[in-house]
Amino acid sequence: MRTLLIFAAFVTSAAAQNAAVKITNTSRPGIAGFQVKDKFQIVVTAAPNLPVSVRTIRQGRTDWGPVVAYTDGSGRWSTEGRYGKQDFGEWSETWTVGGKVANPVIVVSVTGACLPGGHAMMNQSGANVGLFCDTATGHESFVTPSDGDSFRTPDGRVIPGRTHSQMTAEEFGDEVVVSAMTGNGNARPGKRLSASVSSIDRIIGVNALTDNEIQNVIAISHAVFEGQFQAKRSMPSLVALLQQLTSETDEPALQRQLSETIAFVQSQ
Repeated sequence: MRTLLIFAAFVTSAAAQNAAVKITNTSRPGIAGFQVKDKFQIVVTAAPNLPVSVRTIRQGRTDWGPVVAYTDGSGRWSTEGRYGKQDFGEWSETWTVGGKVANPVIVVSVTGACLPGGHAMMNQSGANVGLFCDTATGHESFVTPSDGDSFRTPDGRVIPGRTHSQMTAEEFGDEVVVSAMTGNGNARPGKRLSASVSSIDRIIGVNALTDNEIQNVIAISHAVFEGQFQAKRSMPSLVALLQQLTSETDEPALQRQLSETIAFVQSQ
């Protein structure tokens, strides 16, 4: 019986590891991109009865979603929707199934429904983009949302808008950590980063990290303990996080780096 249980656990883990996600344009089958008003379908495949969540990045804002569903008895879950004008712009979706990242990370660009050869004008200011063009229903404008605007996640939840002037000290600290974790890994020691590093587990919740992001967490761990603002009180939660990340990656070299980082943090 013990052998069977171990085998079952191995099969489930392997299936979660090989979880896949696919987005399809159901309005214009065979077309890779999307326009406003296009319908989409997202299909997740993995082992049966595994929790599914999604992390959505929209205009630099990140929503670390909760468990939104479970794969069915055949290991499948799907959702459908339609892109509206408020969805214009770039999207990034990282789906987590059974505690592991489903491949690939989805990057979607929703363009305006402009007529081919019609009049069109685009302007950009920083991350904000505006498009003005002729469509089948006349001249329309498409504008990416500002920080104060809400946005919908792929599973249909609405994330309220927020401005920096309304952010609490904790929310600002969370953004510093998220930026270091999901960016290029250039984690610089600082008071805010050291004070907030223990919040990483709370921030990501049920969502898994990609191998690159795990590498960034390793860099953050070294930065906060090698800098002058050492995060002694963060040590227990950081060690627990590093141990959890060891189970999320299947790269031996990264697992070894995580083990070495755990030893480094515990030695401080």
